[in-house]
Amino acid sequence: MSHHLLRIFKRFAATVLLLCVGGLASAGTPVVYKDGAKSLFQIEAPDFWNVRTGGQRTLTAPDTGEERTVSRIMGLTPVSEKGIWVGFVSPHGVRTLDEASEYLQDIGPFLVQDTEIGKRVTRRINGLPTKTVAGTGKRKGRRVEFTVVMVDLPYDRVAISVVVFEAGADPSPVNDINDMLLSFKAIR
Repeated sequence: MSHHLLRIFKRFAATVLLLCVGGLASAGTPVVYKDGAKSLFQIEAPDFWNVRTGGQRTLTAPDTGEERTVSRIMGLTPVSEKGIWVGFVSPHGVRTLDEASEYLQDIGPFLVQDTEIGKRVTRRINGLPTKTVAGTGKRKGRRVEFTVVMVDLPYDRVAISVVVFEAGADPSPVNDINDMLLSFKAIR
């Protein structure tokens, strides 16, 4: 990794990791993640971001061809910036932060290849136990920086958010991302 890219990554990771500090932020329009009829959590989508959802589906690992079924994924991208994606999922059968870490080790290669894990932090978001992991890797042949946020929900479920920045992406949406993640609320 070049020195310049490493410096940008450190700034990005440090900024996104700040999301666990401070109080509730207001980011925009409420969006609720549901599993069937049950609402699990809510975030506030920033203005000028696209929100896309998809139901349960099967993903294929690009390097091995192995298939894996994943739960509903909710993805957000800024309208005016390319190379930035924020995703949310609450995988079926994943009940604890330790299980979320195991799930990510299994599903990780489907999302980012050649990963190098950097900082790991345990904190709280709006009172909920949270673990974050930051690192670098490749997605579709391009260098990326990522931060994974795992949130322990109060009813034997876990929410996982993945923030991905492609090399060269404008880091200015980091404040929107922090506000979005700080707005995270479990629905009881």
